Amino acid sequence: MQYTLMITEENKTNSNTNTGNENDNGHPSFFELIEEYDFPQPKRGDIIRGEILRIDEDVVFIDIGSKRDAMVPHQEIEQLDEAFLQTLSTGDTVPVYVTRTPVGSEQLLVSLERGLQELDWERATKLQEEDETIELEVINYNKGGVVVEFGRIQGFVPNSHIPAIQNVYNHDQRTSAKSKMVGSSLNLKIIEIEPARERFVLSAKSAQNEQRQELLEELSVGDRVKGKVVNMKPYGAFIDIGNGVVGLLHVSRMAWEHIDHPRDLFAVGDEVEVVVDKVQAEKEKVSLNRKVLLPSPWQLFAEQWTAGDLLEGEVTAVVDFGAFVRVAEGIEGLLHKNEMTLPSDAEPSMALAEGDIILVRLVQIDVEQERLSLSTRRVTAAEEISWMQTRQEERAEDFEAEEVGEAQTRPDEEPEVQKEEVE
Repeated sequence: MQYTLMITEENKTNSNTNTGNENDNGHPSFFELIEEYDFPQPKRGDIIRGEILRIDEDVVFIDIGSKRDAMVPHQEIEQLDEAFLQTLSTGDTVPVYVTRTPVGSEQLLVSLERGLQELDWERATKLQEEDETIELEVINYNKGGVVVEFGRIQGFVPNSHIPAIQNVYNHDQRTSAKSKMVGSSLNLKIIEIEPARERFVLSAKSAQNEQRQELLEELSVGDRVKGKVVNMKPYGAFIDIGNGVVGLLHVSRMAWEHIDHPRDLFAVGDEVEVVVDKVQAEKEKVSLNRKVLLPSPWQLFAEQWTAGDLLEGEVTAVVDFGAFVRVAEGIEGLLHKNEMTLPSDAEPSMALAEGDIILVRLVQIDVEQERLSLSTRRVTAAEEISWMQTRQEERAEDFEAEEVGEAQTRPDEEPEVQKEEVE
């Protein structure tokens, strides 16, 4: 507040020449006018904005529009942060909290720290009314939750409102998790605020629920996202893709090859890149797909082999019109009976059985339709003899390697048995 006294020229002249209570004309002196002026009287607990008049070594004087200048006592100045004090300058407007109104010659005392705290309480109250999400740093923790900092006041986030520890029931593990939060930031909603009781309670869960709904509404089929494995079941892995949105990566969508259990590929905590297959925002359900991001075995096969190449394969099934032969992991082709060396009236089962290892020639590959055409009829006798000789040599080498391994592990002589061991 700024107040102005209207002083006439006559008052000015008399004030300079008359040191008494009245001038020569019997009018009140300048000092009497000041004493009689009805300045607003601050009350203890008032929050007032004032202008810094002077900054001494151990006190700060502030004009708050009262008859007397207010003073921030040296006891508080000593407790204020040095970096904050260096930001203050004469003429700055600051909020102060009236701690003592003067009686007689007493000094009008105010608290700069309490004034700033009250502004933080007002700001926090407004944020709660507007249902805003705020990001605050965790500065401490205790048995019941974590402590966060909001300007010059502190807030509390109970354990039940911290999603990161909702499934942590072991006391030591929960304490460790909270200790690791110190120094990090949390997105929070204010759920309870009572400045008079200095009660300031916040929730990370409420903030996450809101952000989860926003993310669910923004997600679209085909979106490519990254997430972390948070749980696994025989039928799939649950991936947290952010803001508490957890999607299911079904075991059939993990890879092109057959996966018996998600643990064969992942561990809890692994980061995974996936594609959104399906979103049901109202049910908070998200289906994910990793398989589509991986090159298909058919594409890899086509890059390695071309029509005319010889392949070794295993017969997986024999049917009336031919046989199916697996030539690579996840790759099976059809050996039609017309491409087999058979008498016209013979059945494929007369020449082949499931589990047989045979040499075939690749006739045609269709990556889009995932089809292979194979032939044994187009394999020459010389090629088959060479292949069989190679297989026999490989078997012999494997057998020798096994014999050497067994010999190295077999002791040359029986160990001496000590009497004590027998007894």
